Amino acid sequence: MEARRLRTYHTVFGVSAGAIASCALLLMPYLGVESSVMLVIFNFLFVSLIFPLEGTLLKKSCLLLVGNVIGLAWNYVFSAFVSDASDYFGRNFQAIHVIVNPFLNLIWIVSFWSLSLATMSTPRKESRFEP
Repeated sequence: MEARRLRTYHTVFGVSAGAIASCALLLMPYLGVESSVMLVIFNFLFVSLIFPLEGTLLKKSCLLLVGNVIGLAWNYVFSAFVSDASDYFGRNFQAIHVIVNPFLNLIWIVSFWSLSLATMSTPRKESRFEP
């Protein structure tokens, strides 16, 4: 029984990794290289760290989908900001963008990952005080 469960997890992981790679390759011309790389990193970290935890596959898949939507929105807003700022300040602002972009992406990745862990946890029903 345990071997079958482990095989199912590996199959889900393999299918998810293939879907992530395919989506990243299809979206790369529209997103930009930096955004695509960060989404791929987020997806591989999320699948490898959250999917082995206990919980339903539907819940984990929905969290992954929400994380991708948040990542796309974050990168779209940030790239629009960089585009406007580089028009206003000049091309030197893009150098700052290259340095700051990974750190700003880590903000949403770590925040969403911690919220996902909190969502996946189940509360224990034990008494703190024993009579």
